[in-house]
Amino acid sequence: MSKKEVSPFHLFEYRGHPYLLNIEKMAAHSVSTELLPILHNIREPQTKLPADQEKILRSWDLISECQDNDAPAVQMEPVPITYLYLFLTQSCNLRCIYCYGDGGEYGAGGSMDSATAKQAVDWLIAWSGNMKKIHLGFFGGEPFINFPLMKATVDYAQSKAQEAHKEVAFYVTTNATLLDDEKIAFIKEHQFSVQISFDGPKEIQDAQRPYANGQGSYDSVVPKIKKLLACVPEASGHGVLWGDTNPQLVKATLQDLGFTSITLAPASSSLFADESERNPSSRKTQAQLQALEQETAAWLHHLRSRDKDILRGLRASSGGYGIYPGMIALLHNRRKYHFCGIGRKMVGVSVTGDIYPCHRFVGNDDYKLGHVGDENFNRDDYLQSPPALRANCASCFARYYCAGGCLHDNLSSSGSSHVPSEAICRLRRRELELAAVIVSNLSSDDQAFLVNERIIAPKPCPLDF
Repeated sequence: MSKKEVSPFHLFEYRGHPYLLNIEKMAAHSVSTELLPILHNIREPQTKLPADQEKILRSWDLISECQDNDAPAVQMEPVPITYLYLFLTQSCNLRCIYCYGDGGEYGAGGSMDSATAKQAVDWLIAWSGNMKKIHLGFFGGEPFINFPLMKATVDYAQSKAQEAHKEVAFYVTTNATLLDDEKIAFIKEHQFSVQISFDGPKEIQDAQRPYANGQGSYDSVVPKIKKLLACVPEASGHGVLWGDTNPQLVKATLQDLGFTSITLAPASSSLFADESERNPSSRKTQAQLQALEQETAAWLHHLRSRDKDILRGLRASSGGYGIYPGMIALLHNRRKYHFCGIGRKMVGVSVTGDIYPCHRFVGNDDYKLGHVGDENFNRDDYLQSPPALRANCASCFARYYCAGGCLHDNLSSSGSSHVPSEAICRLRRRELELAAVIVSNLSSDDQAFLVNERIIAPKPCPLDF
């Protein structure tokens, strides 16, 4: 039997004006002062509505016809593994003060051998099923410490992928300290996607990312980054925010270096440290919340003046924690059921060949899923959808945007992979609210401008021909 219900929604204000987020439909609306009291009065599901009020809510897709036996599915079907992060080494020449990988050693240290690397490639090809494209990421520690194995593994992966009628794409995360002409040429030749870890101005980079001997890394790294960007301009920069670091300052420094794609993220605590040693100061979020407010104002201002280059810059620098991902989620009415592909589409493989749900969990034996040399691989725990499974997520208005958060982040901050960090929750909720403000203020001409200038992607067609 079906019944009429008011779908759940979230009301909030931005600079004194009310806005509404349709939680289930991932849509946003500006609310008139006349409608606001009505919305306050119908917050409970199954409220009986006058016809004129119901008409308004239907236009916003807030009236649903529900079956009594409707229930959210929490278990997803297994999907092929197409992303593998290969730890060429568990050692590093830097000693970043926030490193979640225990100084790059991930509890054990060591370097991968050729046989294990080949087993990992074979495993990825086998578990990718009928997918035609696979992704092999090189990680560490600092992966270029084991550059000879990287070169050999790329050759092997290309050969094996060709035999399997697949395409293989390569990715590397590096601190840039070991980059030289040979490595940059190799990156360019094999069309690597590259992420450079770099934390911003000299005083921040040197304090947060010193060499093992304590010397700052800024002066030695900057020329190498510039040389890489001259050959691989699409390489992205990733900055880690520690304490109350100003995100705008970090972002501006990366832009000045030449990065056109930038992600920023708060530091995560290490699972290898005792809980008493995990530093809560790394999770101050006030500066990031202020930066989100500034970013929202910038989007609204430059949209009105049609500053397409500045808008493209806002998009490119909005990775990780920013407004743009929320805008796309709302414009495309996209519901996310998993924060990332952890254990479902991707895995991390340690230097010894042990398989973990992602690169962040490498070395934590409680989370080991198997080994590349055998057939045992159990990932059932990662097929469940956090928004449907967890009580604290199921009641959150940002559940289909955040999707439960990073499991490693959750575990390192709360002690449970199922309990998100409240600091990160604050950021994600405000991101979505501010994205809703921008989307609610877009006219059809605004949307057409953003799509035509390739600042946002058009909404995908639901029909697959």
